[in-house]
Amino acid sequence: MSDFINVLIVIDAETIIERYGKNADPNRPTLIPDSSNLIYMTARQDHIIGSPGSELTVKASPDDIIRWRETTLSLNSRYTGILYRFDASSGADLIDMPEAKSVVISEPLPNGRDPLNPTSQKINSFYWQCTVLKTGSVTYHFSFMILDHSGAKLGYYYWDPFINIQD
Repeated sequence: MSDFINVLIVIDAETIIERYGKNADPNRPTLIPDSSNLIYMTARQDHIIGSPGSELTVKASPDDIIRWRETTLSLNSRYTGILYRFDASSGADLIDMPEAKSVVISEPLPNGRDPLNPTSQKINSFYWQCTVLKTGSVTYHFSFMILDHSGAKLGYYYWDPFINIQD
């Protein structure tokens, strides 16, 4: 049976904008070379070999599914990061081509008047997904945009992590 490996990507959007400025061209995103301090990936403890960080080693078998979701340090309240392009530079044959998915989910919301009875709202949940075909190391680029709380696009960036897939 396939296992789902959910990878959370946390982006320090404020520092990226301060250090690398704003870039208005999605076809020429700015490289974030020191991503170890600005972009962090983690997954459930039993799916990680080693430690979380800007690179990740996951425990996965062929036919397992990897899902990447992103957020910012402000949890998307001041800044939002959205992944928009995946490019594999090596190991592309180890996974099928990741694709963006969007599903509607019901998200609980705290109820200020009655904290024990939260309300809920329907939202679109967005993630990138691929299927593991074999073990090894995939080096890839994820391009992402940063938007402010009003939805204005502030810039386009990318970093080049790798993900080691070990059975």
